[in-house]
Amino acid sequence: MRELLLVLFCASFVYGQKNTTESAPELGIPTNLHNGLTERIGNFSIELLFHTSKQQNKGVNLILSPITVWTVLAVISEGASGNTVAQINNALRISSKHRTAVRTGFQTIYEYLQVNTTTVELAKVNAIFMDQRKLLQTDFQSLAESVYKTKVVPLDFTDGVKTADTINQAVSKVTHGRIPKLVDSNYFGDTAMILTSALYFKGQWKVPFNASSTVKMPFYNGTGQQVGEVNMMYNRFTYPFANIKELQARVIELPYGKEDRLSMLIMLPHPGVLLENMFLNFAKVPLDTVFKELRVSKEEYAEDEVDCFLPRFKIESNLDLTNVLRNTMGIVDLFDENAARLPFLARTPMHVSKVIHKAEIEVTEEGTTASGVTAAEFSNRIGIVSFVGNRPFCYLIIEKVTNSIVFGGLYESPSLY
Repeated sequence: MRELLLVLFCASFVYGQKNTTESAPELGIPTNLHNGLTERIGNFSIELLFHTSKQQNKGVNLILSPITVWTVLAVISEGASGNTVAQINNALRISSKHRTAVRTGFQTIYEYLQVNTTTVELAKVNAIFMDQRKLLQTDFQSLAESVYKTKVVPLDFTDGVKTADTINQAVSKVTHGRIPKLVDSNYFGDTAMILTSALYFKGQWKVPFNASSTVKMPFYNGTGQQVGEVNMMYNRFTYPFANIKELQARVIELPYGKEDRLSMLIMLPHPGVLLENMFLNFAKVPLDTVFKELRVSKEEYAEDEVDCFLPRFKIESNLDLTNVLRNTMGIVDLFDENAARLPFLARTPMHVSKVIHKAEIEVTEEGTTASGVTAAEFSNRIGIVSFVGNRPFCYLIIEKVTNSIVFGGLYESPSLY
């Protein structure tokens, strides 16, 4: 059986220019475009972040793009059957019975993951690099191209050097040179296909931090012990802010650009609460609750200023997500040569050999290149609130029209970047 090598890649980094005087175009975007699919993708994203962090060495910083992982698995599910498709759908929180709605919802989300203004750029690109001797099923190729905007590129896999060079050049172009090499020439011995999903983001803060205010400050672990120092940025602005009791965390929203299309959310566990425990609280606090409470904050406390202290940092992650998806998220058969069922994908039997994910993020003063009732406390917002990121936290970069998590990660290990 020929192998399907599944590769995911993404890049996020600083838009290091000063404020521009150009006016951005009027986008005319609806503010109420939220549907069940985005909530499902959001829950998948949080679970993926949690399990990936558990697989890493303790205290290692993390960056990944959950939406690219979800996208590639959704494409694969279109070609799967039996237990294979059931396991993928269960992890993605979708159902084959609602396949049409999923496709329509994804097309809407994809549209809003394309942003190009004077201060923010977000672009998503999907591609299938295919051994030219093998053929995709016609219906699968049509769905991949029309619904998931995935370009099919036939290549001569017998020439590993040339094929690797072609793929690496494509990756480098999409990521603006930040990921110049993704695959090696020895990848193509038993590989019939490489399916990629890339997400590129660069954004300037709506209100940049003042570099002259950045100072060296101590950084603590989850139990309150100092573990190092960071270059701590500072800004005072009317940031949306919420203290969510059941999540055991404070959440602040840092907007990008003039159009308010994307934001970074920082989730800071309460003192003495470990990041792991905060993640476990998402079982009783839906991610949509966080978005709701931040909207309430923006409406009711629009004039209240917040002192925000955030480390300047850069994170690079080279991840093999195979074990996370197989052992903790229940996608087992897809990686088993004998059990994988992908009859609607290609005319050659295949299984997935591995899932590779490369990502990086850089956060500086200018910007970034990456049912029940829950109470949100605002009673302490008398005067200026301080949000101090001097202990481990989770960060999410959100496309706000659809509430899609385009990047997410953890900052636990301090450095003087």
